[in-house]
Amino acid sequence: MNNKYEEHECANCGCLMECTGSVNCWCLELTIPEEVQDFIAASFDGCLCRNCIAEMIEKIKN
Repeated sequence: MNNKYEEHECANCGCLMECTGSVNCWCLELTIPEEVQDFIAASFDGCLCRNCIAEMIEKIKN
């Protein structure tokens, strides 16, 4: 995560998303299970969008 505003492509789906830094990025508002965090870290080199993270969280719930 960075310390400034940047636009990135989601490492999973490629959509354009905003990152506002480690202080107030939208991703800090999410509760991401450790299993999902581990999968993302092992599978992707960059950040994922809110929709992709939500889909991964739903998959582990079912």
